[in-house]
Amino acid sequence: MEVPPVEEGAASDQAPEPPAGPAPLREKKSGKKKLMLGMAISLVVMLLIAGLIGGLYAWRFLAAADDLAINDVDVTQVPDGTYEGSYSVFHVKAAVAVDVEGGRITSIAFTDSGRMAEETQQEIQEVFDEVISSQTLQVDIASGASVSKKVSLKAVEEALAGGE
Repeated sequence: MEVPPVEEGAASDQAPEPPAGPAPLREKKSGKKKLMLGMAISLVVMLLIAGLIGGLYAWRFLAAADDLAINDVDVTQVPDGTYEGSYSVFHVKAAVAVDVEGGRITSIAFTDSGRMAEETQQEIQEVFDEVISSQTLQVDIASGASVSKKVSLKAVEEALAGGE
């Protein structure tokens, strides 16, 4: 039996080479998948970092608000006049003008309420009205107490303390 002759350049023991077309296409798809996976992981990491920063900010903000004490001021010792005071805790700020006449608080008004919503300002004005009627800063704000209410009362305290 005769073995057929092998042509030049052909190797009978080697596997045929795969076609050139499909291989680069697979590499491109694989590269896109890796890129998308990397972007997704980066997004998750950034969201986790943002959440941690936001949580830390909120924790510090609430701790500062909880520690905020409103001290009473003896208004009878404050000379007649208009007194301005301001106070802020992180992003919540309030500036007020307080009128004192005859040893009594006659009016309290915002001069700057920062970014407080109109509804919040109205609620705080009701607290101011209670301060005027009771002539003390020790009013009940426990029901619905907000940082804005505490900051606003602290601004009134600062105004009156400046007049003593």
